[in-house]
Amino acid sequence: MNTARYALSVACFSSALAAAGAASAEPDPAQAAFDRGVAHMEAGRFEQGCPEIAQSHALDPRPGTLFTLAECEALRGRLATAIARFDEYLALYPTLTPQQRRSQGDRERSARAQRAALARDVPELKLALSPGAPADVVVERDGQVLPREAIGASVPVDPGEHAIKAQAPGGPALELLVRVDKREKKTVTLEVMPPLPRQRPPEVPPPEKPAVEEKRGAGGAAAMAPPAAKAPDTGAGGRRAAVYVAGGLGLVGLAVGGVTGALAIQKKGVVDERCAGTACDADGMAAADAMKSLGLASTIGFAVGIAGAGAAAVLLLTEPEPASTGASGGAWVAAGVAPFGPGGAALEVRGAW
Repeated sequence: MNTARYALSVACFSSALAAAGAASAEPDPAQAAFDRGVAHMEAGRFEQGCPEIAQSHALDPRPGTLFTLAECEALRGRLATAIARFDEYLALYPTLTPQQRRSQGDRERSARAQRAALARDVPELKLALSPGAPADVVVERDGQVLPREAIGASVPVDPGEHAIKAQAPGGPALELLVRVDKREKKTVTLEVMPPLPRQRPPEVPPPEKPAVEEKRGAGGAAAMAPPAAKAPDTGAGGRRAAVYVAGGLGLVGLAVGGVTGALAIQKKGVVDERCAGTACDADGMAAADAMKSLGLASTIGFAVGIAGAGAAAVLLLTEPEPASTGASGGAWVAAGVAPFGPGGAALEVRGAW
């Protein structure tokens, strides 16, 4: 009696475990996706139903699922896609076993009839390249790269809009939307541009050095150095340098004539005080000699100044019109006169041209 009760308890426990395992088993994902797709399809929601059925067929390829997917795409309006799915089903049907064929019922006959009806309405699109287009152009339709043999050929497409993209490697992309309707046969020529030539970056000239540099002389005194020497100019630039030189010498001559003339007048005052007639004391004799020398220097200075100023004026007035405007800035002249000794003067001239 006890042995029989033990055997019955073990059997009941084993049955309970089997039932629990069956209840906890997960449903088939392919079957679940198929059921959802069919439910959407029967409700007329083909945009949601067809992707579900396609997912079921990808997880578990079966002839019945493929046939249902073809019918869903036809009802969705994707005629070329539905024809492709029916062609896959008709190619698969001869490989089925007799038992599998019997389970398909009249689907084979229905697939042929539906395919023939769809073929009358499916549109065709031809994508051609313009003459002279690069040979390595890549053409995409709805994100899919077309094989070379499909470019320039009329192929069945679904009615509606299609995104077209064509591009040569390194060139600009051509993107456009093309719409085709039922039974329409359309040709689109793609004007693809070649790659753009590579441009060299512009050359940047080196920075210019400052025109004037400050130098420190003996004792820490600052002295301004003349501007950096430039390449010798020719033509109008050389003539302008001659104007500067002549004008500078003219100014110097006039300055020397004026200074020495003023000193000569000063010495004449000393001569008037120290001389009576032709009799002069020692200071009067020295002043008389200095007055003669300064008078001669003044005369020469004024003569050089007038000549230099006149030459500069002639050169400036007869200068031809320059080919292009712009400041020369290459030549410069600086002059100065300062008292030197008890009764003389010093002349300093600096310049570059």
